[in-house]
Amino acid sequence: MEEFYTRCLGLVVTDRRKGKNGMVFLSRNSNEHHQLVLTPRKSDTATESPIDHIAFRVDTITKLRVFHKALGSCSTKLQTVSHGTTWSIYFLDPEHNRLELFTDTPWHVNQPCRFDVDFEMPNEELLEFTEQKIKDLPGFVEVNKWRKSHATKVNAKNVQ
Repeated sequence: MEEFYTRCLGLVVTDRRKGKNGMVFLSRNSNEHHQLVLTPRKSDTATESPIDHIAFRVDTITKLRVFHKALGSCSTKLQTVSHGTTWSIYFLDPEHNRLELFTDTPWHVNQPCRFDVDFEMPNEELLEFTEQKIKDLPGFVEVNKWRKSHATKVNAKNVQ
């Protein structure tokens, strides 16, 4: 698993506990000691989990496209979708944990929203395609306007 996360997702080992059951701490963010911790021992929990997936933010669509190309050799099944608010790649790691890499679009739209996208499209085409799919959906607004409104709601709740 460590090899998958370092080679395919570019995480860096930040710490490692010694011994055969030593945990491995990994991160892609210079401000975060770890974003993922692997433990090499068997789990005592059932294989069913309420966790649907783990998501990692990528700064730009260009970086997301780089991951898309790299993941082609690491994962057999890639799903490229938009949620209106993001462009995303879904895939499984070697132990069948579902992962998402995503970057923001310039818009917000109420969730759930999901449709297939083709990362072979040039950026301008992808932007236009995405906007056309979501512009008439509930909650459609530029993401900065939504963030401002959302921050006001969150801050008001935290004051109480």
